Amino acid sequence: MFFPTCQSDDQFVINRSESELDSRYQYTYDLLALIIEATKADFGEGSLVVAEMRMSRNRIFRSLKDGESINVIAEASRSTWNEELIPIKIPIRKGIQGFRVFIIKKDNASTLANITTLAQLTSLKTGSGSQWSTKYAMQQAGFDVMESTQYENLFTMLAKGRFVTFGRGVNEVFQEITQFNQLYPELIIDEHLMLHIPLATYYYVSPNQPRLAQRIQVGLQRIIENGQFDQLFYQRHCEFLLKSKLDKRLIFKIDNPYLSETEIISSLGNGFMLNPRDDFNQLCKQYQ
Repeated sequence: MFFPTCQSDDQFVINRSESELDSRYQYTYDLLALIIEATKADFGEGSLVVAEMRMSRNRIFRSLKDGESINVIAEASRSTWNEELIPIKIPIRKGIQGFRVFIIKKDNASTLANITTLAQLTSLKTGSGSQWSTKYAMQQAGFDVMESTQYENLFTMLAKGRFVTFGRGVNEVFQEITQFNQLYPELIIDEHLMLHIPLATYYYVSPNQPRLAQRIQVGLQRIIENGQFDQLFYQRHCEFLLKSKLDKRLIFKIDNPYLSETEIISSLGNGFMLNPRDDFNQLCKQYQ
């Protein structure tokens, strides 16, 4: 995995992924590198360092709060983080991580193909990380959620039949199914359903690093205005948006107990966020 680096005055120390097979954070590293580059003229040099140690999200929160080990992370919004850290409330994934499709065992493909109601879907046991914000949204919607604190364990549990569905963001699922295929060839991506959970990924900064937070805020707004943000976002995500064929899926939407859609769109307006019914074939042609 490539980690962008440069030498600097401002040092951004960001979390390492949860395992060697976890590539979910690469986009957030590269976006932060772009932000640093876009703010050199007024903030000076900056460097991006990926922490050596892997930590759970709860430990990352404590580390950020205390100003130890790391000083920035890109994470889904939650109230405690918003209150005790410095959130930069610009949804850097445009809500795509809330477009959840399911990894399942091949044997269960017909079960999901025959689902027509949310009640039928919630009757199936599902898997989630213990500290993921989507876990609480699914529990509130009536899902029976089986948890693990370990990212890789969830794929093992699914393969062993501990649960039937494992919801993953459209931005995550295709890379994951490829990476875990050798270990678990019986796992596939369901082609029929999508669960829409309103989600916003924000950069969070340690409360003792207000300069870094200001630099991210300024840099993000700058690259959104000059088009660099959308260029990077769609270059990294169009492949997944097109592969997922959202226009052919039955979509169920549930609430997020951590934030409302009104809050998500308040900073940049409704047009900034993706809608699962957008015409991604047309949209992505602009960024080929």
